[in-house]
Amino acid sequence: MKRVPCAGCSLLCDDIIVRSDGLFIDEVLGACLKGKERFDQLTSNNRILNPLIKKNEVLEKCSWEDALEKTVEVIKNSSKPLLYGFSNVTCEAQLKGIELAKAIDGFIDSNSSICQGKVLNIAQSTGLTLTTNTEIINKADLIVLWGANAAESIPRLLNKILFSRGKFRMTGREIRTLIIIDPVKTASFNVMGVRDLALQIQPNKDLELIRVLKEECCVANTISSEGVAGLDRDDLKRILLHLSEAENGVIILGQGLLRPQTESNIIRELLELIQMINSKQEKGRVSLIMMGGHFNMAGFDHVSLSICGKIGGLQFKNHQLVNSEQNIVSKIDSEDFDCSIIVGTDPISHLPRNLSQKLAKKPIIVIDNKKSATTYLADIVLPTAITGIETSGTAIRLDQVPIELKTILNPPSNIPSDEELLIKIINKINPGGGGD
Repeated sequence: MKRVPCAGCSLLCDDIIVRSDGLFIDEVLGACLKGKERFDQLTSNNRILNPLIKKNEVLEKCSWEDALEKTVEVIKNSSKPLLYGFSNVTCEAQLKGIELAKAIDGFIDSNSSICQGKVLNIAQSTGLTLTTNTEIINKADLIVLWGANAAESIPRLLNKILFSRGKFRMTGREIRTLIIIDPVKTASFNVMGVRDLALQIQPNKDLELIRVLKEECCVANTISSEGVAGLDRDDLKRILLHLSEAENGVIILGQGLLRPQTESNIIRELLELIQMINSKQEKGRVSLIMMGGHFNMAGFDHVSLSICGKIGGLQFKNHQLVNSEQNIVSKIDSEDFDCSIIVGTDPISHLPRNLSQKLAKKPIIVIDNKKSATTYLADIVLPTAITGIETSGTAIRLDQVPIELKTILNPPSNIPSDEELLIKIINKINPGGGGD
């Protein structure tokens, strides 16, 4: 029996107990459904165990040598390669992805750019107050889920931060207030207590709500008697009172506000509201956590910022980083690419149909361990080991804390890690270039 971190989601729980004989995993204790699904991937029919090349519109098994030669051929025939994904691989693999993009003068972006990366980019001008899971457990007396269905998206999050007793919150759940702001009555509403606030607002009214709270924060009694966003005046005052009186509050942003269609003004004004509240706080503060889905979505932001001084959307020309305001959506929409390298994600399923169709028009190279809609449309499929089970590395938790993932089993024969595979591609494109 050993205790290992789980890469089932961005919470990266480090208290999972695994029983293994070194060849098979016999038992997994403490994992949620997402975590168990991650471990079940080892024996899933969806697992990819051989490299594939499309011939006559059909993907066929091939040798690693043929697959890598074909990959290099596609890349060398490309003048505008697009690299995307990297949220389900280690930080070490993300670093090699950026090195590959630089070597082939490509554009590289992660899933974060249409999710929590927007918050980090806007925060460069507004400021950002972050916190950690440990701080929430030990100190928080207020937790706000804004557009976040934590009960289903990150199943163990509320169990850890809402119900746990901390060093300075020995009474745990009894002392914490939970506020949920969402247009949909999600499963998270089922954990509400008598002291909590369940606020089901009108769809697409988040910005109006934030602006009213900002006005009331500056000048008292500015809230209309009719309320706003489907909430009455009393509820609005309760929200602001909780936020301004909290000793240690946290707002958890979910996909309701982080989704690609969200206006950047909503995020900007929410960050400004938090800063305004904190400037008036005398005894505490309100912090922010972004609830990304993929287990290492935050990692790519850290790697790209540390290496290139920029969060995502990295464009290289003549092996140098150049200014670019584009992200994966604008790049695909303008068809400003001639091949794509998709790593650990499924854009054909996740992106809007018009973008998926444009992506499918050009050659696709997929690096992943499981089948998806994108692999079925790919020209080349390169399998890799399952991170956190068959290979180790660093990942960044949703609260921006680094977690070291561990190897439990050896991967199937000839299956490399994402990092190892990217190094092989770099070395084949640029022999002697020091890819490793």
